[in-house]
Order: sequence, then C-alpha cells, then structure tokens
Amino acid sequence: MIVAMKALAVAFVLLVVHFAYQTASLVGVTGPTGEGTVVVEVLNGCGLKGIGERACQLLNDQGFDVMFVGNADDFGYERTLVVDRTGDLSKANAIADVLGIGQVISQLSASTYVEATLVVGNDAASVLASGAR
Repeated sequence: MIVAMKALAVAFVLLVVHFAYQTASLVGVTGPTGEGTVVVEVLNGCGLKGIGERACQLLNDQGFDVMFVGNADDFGYERTLVVDRTGDLSKANAIADVLGIGQVISQLSASTYVEATLVVGNDAASVLASGAR
C-alpha cells in the first residue's frame, strides 16, 4: 500500500512538472536570442565542486531557464560542450554563443524535458569567465 502511494505521488509530481514545462513552452518569454526561453540542464563533467551552480547562475543571468543541475556520467570531460536534445540546433547554439563554446553536438532525446544540456568540462574556468562578458 505504501509503495503504491509513493508511486502515485511520484507520478503526480512528474505530471505537474510536465504540465509546467508545457505551459512554459507556450508562454512568449523572450530569451537571449529573442526567441522563446531555452530550457537547459547543466551537468558537471569536471568534478569541480560548485561549478554546475556557477554555470547555472550565468545561464540564468543570460535569460536561459535552467531546469536541472547535477553531475555528468563521469568527470573526465576535457572540454565543455552543449548537447542539442530536440533537433533544433539554434537553441544549443545560443548557449554556445553566450559561453564562447565551439563544440555543439546533437543527441536527441524524447525522454527529457530540456532542450539542451551543458556539460561543463575541465576548461570551466575559461568558459565561465568568457560567458560573464
């Protein structure tokens, strides 16, 4: 019974997050490119404590909507990269332009609520410093 109630609570939270995301997508909020706000996740790919939060603040200051901050699959990323999740490279490129990142790749995902992923690598100091301009 308790497991079923926990599962129901999780399903409800996911439904609320999904609804909030869908509603936010419909609102005409303008982001850094003059288009709708880009929904981003930030992943720490270098292991430097607090780097995800610093990148999150920088992106928020530039008009992006950071939905999640966490760790990447490992801390061995030498270079910071932006991953397009929707097939619309303009959104990932907007992040790359703000941070001065040259590496943008596409890995489409229907199971994520973000439009792009920023993986902060070992070049974090220079990337975040150039993004603060």
